[in-house]
Amino acid sequence: MKNWFLPATVLGLTGLALVFASERGRDRVRHFVDGFLEHGDPIGEFGKFCEDQLETIQQSLDRLSEALEGPQAS
Repeated sequence: MKNWFLPATVLGLTGLALVFASERGRDRVRHFVDGFLEHGDPIGEFGKFCEDQLETIQQSLDRLSEALEGPQAS
């Protein structure tokens, strides 16, 4: 298994070099990257979603706290 590691690595790197060597290959890679970035930043969107959910939870806790503090009949 170890005997194939170096040739496989060389073939993989050679294939990548051939993709970037031709104008058509560079165009395809550019098109792929543009398509990937077109959908936005998935990690940033997830972070915004989490922040929105935490804000909603905080507002609910504030309303609950106000409701519990309001009618204190002792």
